[in-house]
Amino acid sequence: MTAMRKIWLGAGAAVALLGAGLVTAGPASAQPPCGNFQVWGNGGGRCDSGPGPDGSFTRCDTVYVLGIGGTNCYLVPGPPPPAA
Repeated sequence: MTAMRKIWLGAGAAVALLGAGLVTAGPASAQPPCGNFQVWGNGGGRCDSGPGPDGSFTRCDTVYVLGIGGTNCYLVPGPPPPAA
């Protein structure tokens, strides 16, 4: 077996192990999915929680590109109080 063939076999095994780890990994977030979509590891979505008493709500944006990505959640403030 030539040295180049060993290098290619080692690289192929490393890629296969990395791919297996990505496929079997669970979601990193404890939040339930809500309207997100993925096609071949690409996609994302946006979810809004129910409004609070002051009109504020939590918004989560999700983005995935080639299976790598994540979710960012932030508080959206409610409308300003009416002018007196």
